Amino acid sequence: MQIILIGVLAFTAVAVIEALFYTLRFFTDRRQDELKRRLSSLGTFEGRGAVTGLLRKGKLSANPAIDAILRSLKLTARLETMLEQTELEMTVARLLGYCAAGAFVGLILGLLSDGGWLSLILVLLFGFLPLGFVMFMRSRRSRKLSEQLPDALEMMARSLRAGHALSSAFKMVATEMPTPVSIEFGRAFESQELGLPFEKAVADMTRRAPDNQDLKIFALSVIVQKETGGNLVEIIEKIADTVRARYRFQGKLAGLTAEGRMSSYIVGALPFVTLLFLLFANRPYIMPLFTTDLGHIMCGVALTMWTMGFLWMRDMNKVTI
Repeated sequence: MQIILIGVLAFTAVAVIEALFYTLRFFTDRRQDELKRRLSSLGTFEGRGAVTGLLRKGKLSANPAIDAILRSLKLTARLETMLEQTELEMTVARLLGYCAAGAFVGLILGLLSDGGWLSLILVLLFGFLPLGFVMFMRSRRSRKLSEQLPDALEMMARSLRAGHALSSAFKMVATEMPTPVSIEFGRAFESQELGLPFEKAVADMTRRAPDNQDLKIFALSVIVQKETGGNLVEIIEKIADTVRARYRFQGKLAGLTAEGRMSSYIVGALPFVTLLFLLFANRPYIMPLFTTDLGHIMCGVALTMWTMGFLWMRDMNKVTI
């Protein structure tokens, strides 16, 4: 008993010491990390053995031979664009490797279950799982852009009122705001500094966030004002108010429809959870679905009805604005 008590006390002491160490390290490194973020917004920063650049490396792979092979394929260009829209530190070759690994895991699980069509379903499910994660990260980044955009536009309006140029306002947002909005404005600022037309630099912001309507409104307004003239400060302030009102409304709408959306997810997941449970609890009872022609027809009809029902429940919770 005494030995156990000593072991517990020793483990607790080590845990406390480690917690204090990492807490102290967090507070000491916070200022350095903030400085690193600001420097990486406008150029290239070297520190801690790594190089952080403003632009994501455009290589499809770290290996030149694999890079040359992937560059000849059309699909890899779309994957590279998708990765650029997520800000993930990942190459196309690594993403394809994750997809292949997921498909291999699904194949192993399918062979162990001896499920016939189930094997193909598991291969497709696990194979496309990394792509689903990339799409989720792209959507998450777009939401963060919409959340941060009103504050960025208000900072730009204050900068313009103080007499700064529009490019200087972009630079201020890039150095003062958090990511990802600082990265987008920093890219636009540095692109036009390197000779790209300002309208093209602003339009490229919308290309890196294709589903963000708020950023498109801002880019279109800036481009039109650049060509026709007008009170840019007033335009930016009104856009900031509009974006903030849209974001507030969408948040309220998400709260009101949370119960319906969660119900659709739970009801949609129930058939698959029940299927997995029966595969382990009573395999002979469920296997005719995958080994007989009638079972295949029933699975096809069930999947069709499930897809229609799930999409219907999702449309019931959508509000077009």
